[in-house]
Formats: sequence, structure tokens, C-alpha cells
Amino acid sequence: MNTGRMLVKINRLSAWILLVFMIIFLISGYAWNNGILIPLYQAKHMHTNLDLFLVFFFLVHVLISTKFTLARWRVGHERLVNLLLIATGVLSFWFILGID
Repeated sequence: MNTGRMLVKINRLSAWILLVFMIIFLISGYAWNNGILIPLYQAKHMHTNLDLFLVFFFLVHVLISTKFTLARWRVGHERLVNLLLIATGVLSFWFILGID
């Protein structure tokens, strides 16, 4: 299997996982704010502990999609673009870890 096909599969999988995490994140935030749907302690725990997973899958999805978009537009050298996108992802996640 070539790299492009593997990245497409990872991108699609990350999009589905991101959708699930977003639904959980929204429901837990609503429950935490209003005290309904799920217990308050569980809503608070889910909402505050799932944010790193949400950010990780968001970055994976966005950066892979950006790579494909830049390749379609023929922007930059492929290796340079890959390096810059990986650096952007690592620095972004590291920044979020610093905030958390």
C-alpha cells in the first residue's frame, strides 16, 4: 500500500473519531453546564479529559487534508511541505500540552 492511500485511510478514520469525540464533548459540556443527561462529576471528567484526544485527532485530520490540498495546488516542494506540516502539528500539540 502506498503512502497516499494510507494517509487517505488515516484521514478518514481520524475524521470519524473526531466526530465521535465532538459529540461526546458537546454532550458532556451541555450536561456539565445544565446538570442533566449524565451525572455532573462524569460530565466534568469527560469534558476536561477528552480535550487532548480531540486536539490530537483534529490536528491529524487538518494536517493531512492540508497536505493533500497543497499537493493539488502544486504548492512547495513535497518534502519541505511534509516537514513544515509535521513541525506545525508537533508544535501545536506541544503548545496545547503546555496550556493543559
